[in-house]
Amino acid sequence: MTTQPPAEELEGGLNVGQLLRTLRRKWWVILGIALATTAAAGAKVITDKPTYVSNLEILVRPLSAETEVISSIPETLTGATPAASGSPLDQDLLAILISPSLLEPVVADMRTRYPEICSGTGADGALIEATTEQCYRIIRQSLQVDALGKDSDIIQVIASSPEPDRALALLNAVSDAYLAYSLSSKQSDIRRGVKFVDQKLPDLRKKVDTLQGQLQKIRLDNNIIDPDSRGSDLASQVSAFSKEQKELQVELEQLRNVYQNLQQSEPGEGNASSALSQNPRYQTLLNSLLELDAQIAEASTLYLDSSPDMQVLREQRQNLQSLLSQQGSQSEQEIASQIRELEARERAIQDTIQNLNAGIDDLSGISRNYTDIQRELTVATENLTQFLAKREALEIDSAQREIPWEVVTPPTEPRPQLASLPQNLLLGGILGTLMGIGVALLLDKSGGVIYSDEEIRRLTRLPVLGRIPRQDFSEMELAQESMAESLQYVGATIRSEQNGRDSAPSFNGVEHTSLAYGNNPFSEAFRSLYTNLRLINATHPTRSVAVGSVMPGEGKSTVALHLAQAAAAMGQRVLLVDADLRNPQIHKYLGISNEKGLTNLFSGESNPALIQKFLPEPNLYVIAAGSAPFDPARLFSSRSMKRFTEKVRKTFDLVIYDTPPLLGQSDAYIVANHADGLLLVTQPGKIKQSLLDRAMEQLQIADINVLGLVTRE
Repeated sequence: MTTQPPAEELEGGLNVGQLLRTLRRKWWVILGIALATTAAAGAKVITDKPTYVSNLEILVRPLSAETEVISSIPETLTGATPAASGSPLDQDLLAILISPSLLEPVVADMRTRYPEICSGTGADGALIEATTEQCYRIIRQSLQVDALGKDSDIIQVIASSPEPDRALALLNAVSDAYLAYSLSSKQSDIRRGVKFVDQKLPDLRKKVDTLQGQLQKIRLDNNIIDPDSRGSDLASQVSAFSKEQKELQVELEQLRNVYQNLQQSEPGEGNASSALSQNPRYQTLLNSLLELDAQIAEASTLYLDSSPDMQVLREQRQNLQSLLSQQGSQSEQEIASQIRELEARERAIQDTIQNLNAGIDDLSGISRNYTDIQRELTVATENLTQFLAKREALEIDSAQREIPWEVVTPPTEPRPQLASLPQNLLLGGILGTLMGIGVALLLDKSGGVIYSDEEIRRLTRLPVLGRIPRQDFSEMELAQESMAESLQYVGATIRSEQNGRDSAPSFNGVEHTSLAYGNNPFSEAFRSLYTNLRLINATHPTRSVAVGSVMPGEGKSTVALHLAQAAAAMGQRVLLVDADLRNPQIHKYLGISNEKGLTNLFSGESNPALIQKFLPEPNLYVIAAGSAPFDPARLFSSRSMKRFTEKVRKTFDLVIYDTPPLLGQSDAYIVANHADGLLLVTQPGKIKQSLLDRAMEQLQIADINVLGLVTRE
């Protein structure tokens, strides 16, 4: 089956227009259900007995006098973790307050005081006692527990009952139960805290003892008390020895310079005096040498060099110089000895510094380990101290006997509460409307009827070529009866295959002036339909088309007739063929005779005058179904029918076949196979999806070219 895709695919989601149309179709269902629920709501308000309501307010986190005293004690639980006053009530607490375990004493008290609450009467009049769970549900429905405000610590309990004294008794029981719960909950929390602390204390003590033992072992193994103080001492010693080493190096450098000067100078030279200035014997000999030089100089003016006096003086001078040289060598040896002593001392200091640095390096690892253990010991000790303080605080807290919660507003006097009639009517109307909408949608869906063009287009994936508006067909039939008087049989003779001759149709009769096709929305819809039909394939114009529908009564014959009239009014030579041989309708619509028609052409009659001319539209010609008995399927499958369709297709600009419904017989598929395609007429609101799906499946099996859809309102 060849189909043309729609202009746009309908996307999923809520189709508001389709929903509104569904609601408009089922308005009576929605209205009926809405009226019924509104009436039921009004009747309930009128017949119901008044309900008495009482309320109670309880502060769930008060700061009692005992709590104020405890909070002033350091390291107590109350002081360390004060109650989060002012924080909004959490949903967990509200759930606990209405739990069966908490309300169990309330249920027992109310069951004792008012046995009728949890009992009923059986069919035989015997008293039936409800179970504890059932009784809890009954009492729970009478209670409403919630926070007084968004950020309030006050809970409000509202009790409702048909009897005022019962509502008051219920609130009193609830008040006692809540206050008892607050005290027991507090004591239970304290007991859990003491148990937790007792479980942790042995581990903390053991950890502190272990860490202290590790520190003691480090002190004994390394002969230290505190690695930090020992490290400071070692650093001070290294600094002192380093300073002494630097001073020794300066002194050693000075002696080396003196020693070098002594080695390079001659006895009695002035540059040696700085090196031997501290030697008194050398200075005495030097002074004697200077005096002797003065005597020699004085004697040289009186005596000759060879004189005995001069010889004596020179010998004395020679002796003094020998003594000076010996004294210089001795000083040099003394300085060399001092240099050696200083060098040995420097090496000793260097070894000491190296040993001290090695000790510092070893101490750094010990100090790091010592610090880690000390830090862990500090934390463990603090934890132990805090846990001991918490235990003392818990023992102090456990001595408190004041109830933590406080009744802010005692149970109020029960007051009757009547349901609002306008409010109940409004709620009943809203609920009924919503229920009606749901029922309407359910009924509409379960019916399987398609109500919109869009839904048909989505299911068939075919374009909608024409939408025919609603028309008063009674007026149309009257007009057609007046037109039928102008219809004349003409001598259009199409010889059958048995006659063995072919001739073009000829027409006899009187020609009438063409009447203008109506200028109204109904007529304009068929003009648009024909235009769309022509534009489907501009290269190969549609010359013949079969008009069919899924079920009878969808208006296929009306569409075929008015489509032919619209095409003829637009200047096309149109032949309308009534191919619905089982239930022909064209001759009834036009008020013409059905004595001569399509079946007569193939029945062997000689020169049957079967083509009738529609004089108000000179370009429109009609072939009725005919009166000759014939099997439709056999007729449409014959070669004569094929030659007939080929001949009229060449003779006329457009040939329109009115075919039987698609479901139930095969006539429409055979006729559509002779035409260029099938035009499917549907009427939303009548066609069911299951029938449409079946027809589309058969069209696909028969490989019929479906040109598009024509929908009728």
